Amino acid sequence: ISVIVVGAGLGGLATAIGLQRAGHQVTVLEKYPTLGEIGAGIKVPPNAGRVFREWGLLNALEKICIIPEDGKMRSYRDGNVLSTMLQDKLIQEKYGIPYFVVHRVDLHHMLAEAAQREGAIIELGKEVASVRGTPEKAFVQLTDGEERAADVVLAADGERSRVRTSVLGQEFPWKDSGDHVFRATVPLQALEGDEQLRGLTRGVNWWVGPEGNALTYPLKRGRLLNIVITHVHPRDARVEFAPTPISPAEVIHAFDGWDPLLHRLLTLTTTCARWTLLHTDIASHWTGETGNIALMGDAAHAILPYLVLFSNMRHKSQIPDILTIFETIRKPRAIEMQRRVSMARDIWSMPDGPQQRERDRQLREHEPYDGYPNVLADPVLAQFMFGYDAFEAAREAWRKFEKGEFP
Repeated sequence: ISVIVVGAGLGGLATAIGLQRAGHQVTVLEKYPTLGEIGAGIKVPPNAGRVFREWGLLNALEKICIIPEDGKMRSYRDGNVLSTMLQDKLIQEKYGIPYFVVHRVDLHHMLAEAAQREGAIIELGKEVASVRGTPEKAFVQLTDGEERAADVVLAADGERSRVRTSVLGQEFPWKDSGDHVFRATVPLQALEGDEQLRGLTRGVNWWVGPEGNALTYPLKRGRLLNIVITHVHPRDARVEFAPTPISPAEVIHAFDGWDPLLHRLLTLTTTCARWTLLHTDIASHWTGETGNIALMGDAAHAILPYLVLFSNMRHKSQIPDILTIFETIRKPRAIEMQRRVSMARDIWSMPDGPQQRERDRQLREHEPYDGYPNVLADPVLAQFMFGYDAFEAAREAWRKFEKGEFP
């Protein structure tokens, strides 16, 4: 079948790889004139790593990634370790594949090359204005007036998606989470002579405190330390959709009184970017009325469960069934992850007081349990996230579908 993917971000490119491998012809339409990614670091957990392994891309991934030794949740005041998670040895023993961190630009470049090797066509400077469907075809209207047709259109155009508006028949507004995100990087050579700071390059470090948290982890094979900070913004702050350059002094001031080690690190930053953390409600339905236009998330794993489904397809008439199966598989996971993230935000940003002291006590004194304050050490959530096999979930759904049991 012919497929148009709207958006050449990580999710769109991963979709192109999977569908080309399933024997279909994919054209990716990207509105920007050049390929690129905004941001610095991204995590590739074991559930995503399994996909790269199945695609034969694990070796390529390992060349651009770093595997953290572990992760440490720290008190914002003094940096004392409250909880340890993401121990590499334990993760590989349990899930059979590491927890990677990688620079977004490197991962994006790798996926683009892989998609083109598989035969996908990537067209730049092609902005989509709207989509429509008939029972026979799906159509994409570009802003320059050109119309394209395909058997399926998949929207990977982000949280401000135009395709989503076409599919749902109404605007689907973003929501301000109430937080700003700050991002900066520090090169390894800037840490020379400070063994405490150099120690941060061996793993993930995460400070939790009132109204915010700070995360650091290594990138570029350990040559760069990524800093991501989330902090409550003033009520009258304007929404910043894209990263806006700011002075590092603003971040340093916002985290006055936090761990001296974190403060020392922040003083080494020379540039910093800030944007508003936005979110949207999960759409009530992900597939258009004609059954051949579907929405997907902007992360690679959001599309993976139905890649195998398309390889099983025997006739174009099965497209609506496959997209319905995809939504049925994926949507409960998306809802559960959104719920967990919302809960975690409150736990991570607790103000000083009795609740915060009880949180810290549980982190220090208890073995991880279901609902543990450190979500990345929660054994039930970890199994839900890292133990998930998207390909097997899709195969099982297809077996049920063929028996008339699904959806």
